[in-house]
Amino acid sequence: MTTLSAIVLTFNEAANIEICLESVKWVDEIIVVDSGSTDATVAIAKKYTDKVVFHPWEGYSAQRNFAHSLVHSDYILSLDADEVVSSELRDEIQKLLQGDTRSLMPAYRIPIRDWMFGRFIRYGSWPHQKPIRLYRRGVGIWQGEVHEALVLIEGAHKQIGELSNPLYHYSHLTVATFVEKLNRYTDIEADQMFRQGRRASLLLALAGAVRAFGGQYVRQLGFRDGDHGLILALLMAFYYFLVRAKLWSLWYLHEHPAPPEQMLLK
Repeated sequence: MTTLSAIVLTFNEAANIEICLESVKWVDEIIVVDSGSTDATVAIAKKYTDKVVFHPWEGYSAQRNFAHSLVHSDYILSLDADEVVSSELRDEIQKLLQGDTRSLMPAYRIPIRDWMFGRFIRYGSWPHQKPIRLYRRGVGIWQGEVHEALVLIEGAHKQIGELSNPLYHYSHLTVATFVEKLNRYTDIEADQMFRQGRRASLLLALAGAVRAFGGQYVRQLGFRDGDHGLILALLMAFYYFLVRAKLWSLWYLHEHPAPPEQMLLK
């Protein structure tokens, strides 16, 4: 029988980690990589596994790749601490791994259902997310500083399966938590673009934000989610603009260094 490990990254996830780990207690191995939680995250995680490992934060991809180095099973199910494996997805994965090993794909995409501001979102770009989350150990590495993705070894990218049942994602419980994450992610993206030498035009950024709103709200039917859809479309448009505004600011400060202190005192 094909074995399965679940890996979960944590940092101060006491509010989420128990329901996450409860949803994967059926796997052969649970590995939790914690980056220094100061709440009850580690204590809760130890109720489900003795493989709770501290690793200083080096970025999303680096943390996942470190977790991979600890895995002993044939396949890996990679989760965030605010994600829950639905019972239907559990049954689908178990049936898949209990079958003929010759029919297994190197990697599988899993649909994500996002709970936002009190309900699951049905329209916009969110329901179209189907990242690779189940994959054979050693088949690839994670890359990217934010919105990281598994990059498969040569040949494996042509053999990706797709599961039908979802992971439930409870990352954005309120508008405030969405904006907090938005601010953190746009910092990372702008810094990455700056280091790559990319520039930003604020007028083009504004036009792109308008397009992002139209794509979310009109083309992808976000309006059918009512007020939730409007808020999300506006926030995603702001996300697009804010990355480029922060990039513009990085370049401006780089090219216009602060004047000497004596000039500031005049």
